[in-house]
Amino acid sequence: MEKNILLVDDDDKLRELISSYLEEKGFILSTCSDVGELEELINYFVFDLIILDRMLPGGDTIDFIDNIKSKSNTPILMLTALGDTQNRIKGLKKGVEDYLSKPFEPEELFLRINTILKYQDENNINSKFIIFGNFKFELTKMRLKKNNEDIYLTQGEKNLLYLLAKKQNINVSREILADGNQNESDLRKVDVQITRIRQKIENNPKKPHFIQTVRGKGYRLVTD
Repeated sequence: MEKNILLVDDDDKLRELISSYLEEKGFILSTCSDVGELEELINYFVFDLIILDRMLPGGDTIDFIDNIKSKSNTPILMLTALGDTQNRIKGLKKGVEDYLSKPFEPEELFLRINTILKYQDENNINSKFIIFGNFKFELTKMRLKKNNEDIYLTQGEKNLLYLLAKKQNINVSREILADGNQNESDLRKVDVQITRIRQKIENNPKKPHFIQTVRGKGYRLVTD
């Protein structure tokens, strides 16, 4: 499966170089140059990896890591000209998966990306299902069971539950659940399908426990 990478760097030439190189390697690239664009993109789309420049117009992106991690579990590879040990430790404590000091060779970036994604894939293989209450949702087959009995889901309902399960206990925007679409009709379809899933899993669909509405943010599957 092709991996989606978001590259965030304000150096136009470097951004173009990295994008071209990684696209030749088979990755799908999205790019932006500042924190505002970054925030908008992670609100609407799901990425397999974020390559983030440490310093952008407006300040140090290390202060934005908590924001990213609160919205997704996407791994982060940070690019930095600040190569001293203390800066690396600060980033790692914030949850950055890896650091790469500038300047660097594209091949080294490629190898580090593969290492991160391989680790993520292994974790996903080890997490083939999500359990919430008496329910078990198998991620690979998108099959929902309650007490070992199959619960029927339409394909649309399976897709939504899969996205919520992959981001369990994290807010997922309606736009992400609508495949990045922002028009009202597509967002309304998401709401309707969420209502139908709730009718199948909640004791009281009007007061849901598992799929919670996060006002102004979207929905969250609670597995704790």
